[in-house]
Amino acid sequence: MMVQMEEEGMEVDWSSLDEEEVNFPYEIQEAFQVWNYLTDQWDGMSGTYFGKQIAGIKDVMELLEVSNQKEVFKLVKIIDTKYSKHINKRNKEQQAKTPKS
Repeated sequence: MMVQMEEEGMEVDWSSLDEEEVNFPYEIQEAFQVWNYLTDQWDGMSGTYFGKQIAGIKDVMELLEVSNQKEVFKLVKIIDTKYSKHINKRNKEQQAKTPKS
C-alpha cells in the first residue's frame, strides 16, 4: 500500500516502518488488504473518483477470514475517504495546469 501511495504522489515516511516488519496494527493491515480488493468507481464524464465500490465487501472479508469485520469496515471507509480526496485534488490540480482549447 505504501508503494501505491507513493506512486500517486502522496508523501510517504518510510522511516516510520521497521526494517524487519511493518508496525501497523493487524486490523489496519486487514483493512488495506480488503480495500485493495474492492473495485474503483469513476465518473466517466468528469473523471471524478467516487471511491471504492463497497458492495460485496462482506464477501471479501469472509473470504479473507477477517474476524473483526465491523472495525475493519470503519478503517476501510477512512482509507477510502482519504484516498478519494487525494485523487480528486490531484486530478483537479492537473486539470488546472492543462491549457484549455
